[in-house]
Amino acid sequence: MIAERRRLFALLAMLSIGVLSFDFGARHLITNDDTRFPVLARDVLDNGHWLLPTLPDGLPHLAKPPLMAWLIALASWPGGVVTVRTAVLPSLLAAIGVALLTWWLGARLFNPSAGGVAMLVVVTMLGVHAHAHSAMPDMVQLCVLTAAMAVFAASDWGRRPRRVTAFYGLIGLASLSKGAAGLLPLAIAIVFTIANDGARAAKRLVSMPGWIIFVLIAVPWWVTAAMGGGGKRFVDAVVVRDQLAWYFGSRGWGWQAMAARFSHPLAVMLPWCVALPMAIRAARRPVDSAQTAPLRFLFVWLATVFAIIAISNQQRERYYLPLCPAAALLVGWWYSTLPERRRAWVFATVWGTVVLVGGLALTLDTPRYNATTDLAQLGHVVGDAPAPIYAMDVPELVLSFNLDRRIPAMKFSAFETRVGHGDRAYLVISDRALAGVATDPCLEPVARGLATRRAFTVLRPRPACAEIDTGGRHQAAVAPECAGSPASSSTLPMRAARLPGSGCRACGAGDRTPGMTGRLPVLVASICSEPNKP
Repeated sequence: MIAERRRLFALLAMLSIGVLSFDFGARHLITNDDTRFPVLARDVLDNGHWLLPTLPDGLPHLAKPPLMAWLIALASWPGGVVTVRTAVLPSLLAAIGVALLTWWLGARLFNPSAGGVAMLVVVTMLGVHAHAHSAMPDMVQLCVLTAAMAVFAASDWGRRPRRVTAFYGLIGLASLSKGAAGLLPLAIAIVFTIANDGARAAKRLVSMPGWIIFVLIAVPWWVTAAMGGGGKRFVDAVVVRDQLAWYFGSRGWGWQAMAARFSHPLAVMLPWCVALPMAIRAARRPVDSAQTAPLRFLFVWLATVFAIIAISNQQRERYYLPLCPAAALLVGWWYSTLPERRRAWVFATVWGTVVLVGGLALTLDTPRYNATTDLAQLGHVVGDAPAPIYAMDVPELVLSFNLDRRIPAMKFSAFETRVGHGDRAYLVISDRALAGVATDPCLEPVARGLATRRAFTVLRPRPACAEIDTGGRHQAAVAPECAGSPASSSTLPMRAARLPGSGCRACGAGDRTPGMTGRLPVLVASICSEPNKP
């Protein structure tokens, strides 16, 4: 019997790993959220900034602890370069960990049959599979949260002090992944202990060794970040605004946000959220007394996570990922209560259909998703050129990761100033932003592309145009064809007026957009006194 169960577990585990690994590395990282931690990991590898990795603008990223960046850096270390596969590998391994932990919880709380079905259910939930291929820290946090719940269950609901100590260590690790959100396991444990055994039983969760381990794991990075982020400024900007006000602000209660509080949890549990009401209905009927506490534990897990995230100011589908293991366990328990006759074949048919439909949808959707970003022309133009690149209204982290360059965000006026001082730089600007600014005649478009469905144009100074800063006034370096003009050696104020029709044939610069004169620096065409003549 034991050997048969082991073979069955091995089969189910292989199926789960195969499902999670499908299309591994095929989906590009083309959002700022997905590329943030890979960019930080690249800084760790290239510059050794382990404690405070920096973004392309040179500033340390303090909004979230760097556990995910560390994991990506470790995964990329053997090859020495951060790729799509090494960036999402920690999430894939974490998703496999979630599956195995879900099986363990189901087998311990109920029976091996419930655990096996729960494992197959959780790996085919939309939210779990999608974030198994993401470079965001949510799947790593979910794995640690599930491990904390498993340790709490193994501690006999807090009655074994040594395991409670390990429970707090896992909470510290979860906090090192996403900050305050890592405290969710403690909230679940407190609510369940009170609901199951009364308020006085909550003292079982008091563990001085556990608190010490939590502090040793979670606090040192925050102290380092506070020292590097300016003390009070760090507390105000990161701790208060990003970790507290971000979740519990006063906005986010419009009708769309209210609808999201119900659509998001259902979306991450698709398609198995359809079976969840039947499992809940079955759990309300009288059950074996030995299953009362485990079922109450799952209900508290679901209710606590939903309540805390639902009252949050910010709503994202991934915030509801902690619902998935508990929902899968409830579905697994419900399956184990069904008559044994043909239940395995029915479930196998349903699960196989989900896998086939999901695999087909993913195969069709991945090329379409990847096509929403096209950096081919940009990569060809900039190549390995040492000239700096800046971005305006374009996801700069997407550009930085996929071009392997530091590309900070910059406003158009700041780029003008740099160009006016002779900086031979590139500006990647969205077409919508470009339509709202005055295009300087000495900036030429050299490439076009897409970044996360956003069309952009790449601008650079024309080769014949340059300016030298001369103490507040700008001397224009003109093309040889204009050198003989009386104005070729003149020094003009930066905002001098330019006569219409005086485009410079030598450099090819034309008139400015009507109504936009006076905003941009006067470059070579504005000081050529000779108009274009036949």
